[in-house]
Amino acid sequence: MSAEGEKHAAELAKLEQRRKELEDALQRLARDEAEAEEVAELAQEVERLEQLIETARAAANTEKTMTHNDVKKAARTNREAAEKALDDMANSMQAEGETFEKAYGRAMDTDMGIQLIKARDDAQELERDGITSMEVADAHKFLNA
Repeated sequence: MSAEGEKHAAELAKLEQRRKELEDALQRLARDEAEAEEVAELAQEVERLEQLIETARAAANTEKTMTHNDVKKAARTNREAAEKALDDMANSMQAEGETFEKAYGRAMDTDMGIQLIKARDDAQELERDGITSMEVADAHKFLNA
């Protein structure tokens, strides 16, 4: 082989080596890019979980900070709302010439009236630290288990 041929052969070997290095680098880049995408997805998942944890902590702290008096105030508000709803229902059902008491009795006999009475009674029991219908139902379940 002539000097010129050897020079071209050496140049070709260098170029082939450089091509192989570039192909290897390209493969590493592709792997790195796939890993980067996976890392980004994991980072988003971690951020979502952190938000859920923060929400749960806030909810737990709210429950911890609700005092006995806060529960009583909320119960009183619920009781008053149920009583007002019963009164409004009785007024809307009251026929001409019918007494409010009679209309109130009919209102209490409806499905909605029964639920309002139950809500009012539970709220009243919470106000005075009594036993609610939910606690009675739990006790029945426990006794029947």
